Amino acid sequence: MRTTPVVGPPLWTAAQLQADPSWIHTLDATQRAECLAALEHTRVRRLTIEEIEPHQFPLPTLGPVLDGIIDQIEGGRGVTLLRGVPIEGLSMPDIERLFWGLASHMGYPEPQDASGKRLHHVRAAHVFADEASATAAFLGGTLRGYQTNVELDFHGDGSDALFFLCVQDAMSGGLSRVVSVGQAFNTLLATDPELAMVLQQDFHFDARGELGPERPFQTAPVLTDHAGRLNILYKRGYIELAQRLDGVAPLTPLQRRALDALDAALNDPNHVHTFRMQPGDIQIASNHAVLHARTTYEEWPEPERKRHMLRIWSTLRRNRRPLPPAYRTTREFAASHARRLALGDPG
Repeated sequence: MRTTPVVGPPLWTAAQLQADPSWIHTLDATQRAECLAALEHTRVRRLTIEEIEPHQFPLPTLGPVLDGIIDQIEGGRGVTLLRGVPIEGLSMPDIERLFWGLASHMGYPEPQDASGKRLHHVRAAHVFADEASATAAFLGGTLRGYQTNVELDFHGDGSDALFFLCVQDAMSGGLSRVVSVGQAFNTLLATDPELAMVLQQDFHFDARGELGPERPFQTAPVLTDHAGRLNILYKRGYIELAQRLDGVAPLTPLQRRALDALDAALNDPNHVHTFRMQPGDIQIASNHAVLHARTTYEEWPEPERKRHMLRIWSTLRRNRRPLPPAYRTTREFAASHARRLALGDPG
């Protein structure tokens, strides 16, 4: 149980992130040209996307910048924005290759679902008029939030880091929101330490069919202190959805109070930085130290202008934190744990 506040770079407020734009790196003309040259390099060699490794995607000046971002994601603020990636005029297969090549310099792309796909297209396959109709769809199947246009509450994805490339932004809404987990935890610790302890005990999460029919839910603490670092696994909606599953005990009043208090701390306007991603932006965020969210959005009427993101979950190439034992069989972190074993990380 962690009973002391989080300190250091992972702790930041909305005002601090707004005032210090150093977390945003805008590619210069040389770096944009390097991206296109590296893309052509993979074309000439007829590499498939999953064959692309850093040495096959040479970035003489941008490569060191990307390597430095690893230390910003693990041990730094936990969030970075690459701006100006040259996707304009490219075909979708080339945009995918460019995105994969850039991400490969920082991490190893991991499976995001039971099918093993390592690059996802994030767009609204299901558009809902309101949250109530979306909730009914979630209850009736294995629909996941990223497949809709509704607001997504603060949550983490899988592996060490999330990579989001904006291909097309929405007509309105669809704003990105990020928050420091440490800031929220410190708030809880200061206002109600008992609730901070409750969140470090087990909760049940709906696995949305990703762990097979024999494992409809998974169990892990929301907050876990391991090897001196605070970790989070949080999807409030999936905790609520698990309540309908056989074998899941009802949430206690104290657990609900703890979840409500965490949500309040995460959504404190002083903690949340909100920004609009534009085409050619790549958001990179730690899944251990930062949670992200998205506002609801309205699509453009033209099909070709509908909001479209590409997503990669990645295990960092270096500077990896040890994963808590409870994460080793979760759908979010099992692949990253296996990667650590293969790379010879300490247990």
